[in-house]
Amino acid sequence: MRRIMLFFVMLCGLTACSAPDKAERDDRITIRLAAPQNAYIEDFDTNLYKLWLEEQTDLNLEMEWLPAADAEQSVKLALSTGANLPDAYIGFGNHQIFTNPNIQRYGEQGVIIPVDGLIEQYGTNTKKLFAELREYNIEALMTSADGHIYFMPGFSSSTITKYRQLMWINKGWLDALELEVPATTAEFADTLRAFKRLRPDGIPMAGTEDSYSKQPYDFLFDAFIYNDVNNSRLLLEDGVVSFAPVRDEWRDALRYMRGLYDEGLYSPLSFVQDDQQLKQMANDAGDILGVFASPGITMTVQQNSPEMIERYTGVGPLVGPDGIRLSTIFMPDPMPNGVITSACEHPEEVFRLFDLMLSEEACLMGRYGTKGEDWDFAGEGEISIYGTPATIRIINQLWNRSQNKHLCQIGPYVSRPKFSGGVTWGGSTTDGEYMNAQAALLQNGLEPEEYIDTLIYTPDEDARIGSARAEVEAYVRASVIDFITGGREISDDAAWREYLRGFETLGLDEFLTVAQTAWDRRGNNRQIGK
Repeated sequence: MRRIMLFFVMLCGLTACSAPDKAERDDRITIRLAAPQNAYIEDFDTNLYKLWLEEQTDLNLEMEWLPAADAEQSVKLALSTGANLPDAYIGFGNHQIFTNPNIQRYGEQGVIIPVDGLIEQYGTNTKKLFAELREYNIEALMTSADGHIYFMPGFSSSTITKYRQLMWINKGWLDALELEVPATTAEFADTLRAFKRLRPDGIPMAGTEDSYSKQPYDFLFDAFIYNDVNNSRLLLEDGVVSFAPVRDEWRDALRYMRGLYDEGLYSPLSFVQDDQQLKQMANDAGDILGVFASPGITMTVQQNSPEMIERYTGVGPLVGPDGIRLSTIFMPDPMPNGVITSACEHPEEVFRLFDLMLSEEACLMGRYGTKGEDWDFAGEGEISIYGTPATIRIINQLWNRSQNKHLCQIGPYVSRPKFSGGVTWGGSTTDGEYMNAQAALLQNGLEPEEYIDTLIYTPDEDARIGSARAEVEAYVRASVIDFITGGREISDDAAWREYLRGFETLGLDEFLTVAQTAWDRRGNNRQIGK
């Protein structure tokens, strides 16, 4: 009997000891998140990064996975009805629904909440990020035209991602001709002529209209005038917004391109073929292509074929006849990776969670996994793909693989350049990332002193110029092709005047007026190159 009583006392004691832990778990605030389904995350409930976030915040995180194909439509429906809204949406950084000015519209409707006040009050890591990466204007680019911030960012940048207008040249053909990589537009034309003589059955230069940054003319125009393909080809000079395709320098660039075309140095297929056909040219076993443009070598040449990759090397920005030498810079935008809805009863707690996710410790775990198992800090003497001292060494590559260590950066995050650009290089000169880095370094610092990073419009402004922007860009591309291929005569002044008049009917003047207003609204947040 005495043993039974002792057992009972011990059992009660154990129960009493465990009761506070259970109560503590039951008392935790539950935060309901919603995100597009991600095939690389094995199990949200047991994910190590998710568990770490819960431990740090004492929150209980629940996830509603939305079917990836219909995720944006599901969110639009929920926001329009206000029914069954989660506390926050994450993972929509690459979708249009929460970009500006759409997100301002939802803020004005009251279905999502602004976070600028929360940043000021609780945003320790957010404010640290703004200060640490000041040159990226992250705070200004998060701010809607009404002055509010409605999201927490996902942000990534490195030299590779900043310079995406890259050109590649056949190194084997250069070696056969004992030529260096051309440095001027005159040398470039001479090199193409030499290629044509060397390989009469080959293709000196080709591109495609079918894919991003794969037309050589977009690269070559930067030897005449800044060609900002990412921002409607707008220029910024002394704070004044203007438009490159109506300038005389643009016409000079077209004359140069027309000359290459007329000599048979720029393939006519460039204006009719798709991306797959360009890839076939670049990877042809007969080694038939001299020059092409591609934002990354492996976006055109096979990654798993070192013999194909080593055919090519990067071309730096060329010096034009008037001494112009520019590179187009693609400044990254902070993506709306965390949006708090009006249904959230604990916005401060959700914000603190999002702010924590921007800390260096969280970002390293949230991208690379467990320190010591999946990654570690680089050792002395290790170098990156840029030739700089490495900062981080990958032990077990988790990215783009099914795993349960991180959440694939679907929530707020920052890939700090010191880490994203500081991964230890394995030593292979035919590694795609290494080749991209070397090509990007040729561009580094050659952007103009003034340029536009991103213009943020109000919903009304966007409605006024939305169609004009698209129609102007389509007209520019169609006209470039016409002038290069002879559909229009670039030396004919009447044809040039007619081309300029075409912009008047498309609403270019109103577009520039609105663009200037949007830039002026940025105040002193000017993007300065170099």
